[in-house]
Amino acid sequence: MASEMDNLELLEDRVRRVTEVIRGLRQENAQLAAQVKEAQDRLRKSNETIAALQEENRRGDELSRQLRLLQEERQEIRGRVSRMLETFSSIDEMQPTGHADN
Repeated sequence: MASEMDNLELLEDRVRRVTEVIRGLRQENAQLAAQVKEAQDRLRKSNETIAALQEENRRGDELSRQLRLLQEERQEIRGRVSRMLETFSSIDEMQPTGHADN
């Protein structure tokens, strides 16, 4: 009978230890689940930041393209104005020097 009681005590001890291990594993699992959720939240925020930066980059590229077009247009206008001024200058040079304007 003593042997059966010893076996029963050993079994109870093992059940207690297994229960403690399970309890510890559940706590660790809960902590890990919380860490995973935090990591997922950080990842989501990082992805949102990346998307916002990509949009800003796209807008910056568009503004750079528009600036380049405006600079080209400005150069074209300068060239045209210079040609018009040269034309006016040549008209002034063609006027006879002996006639006075009214």
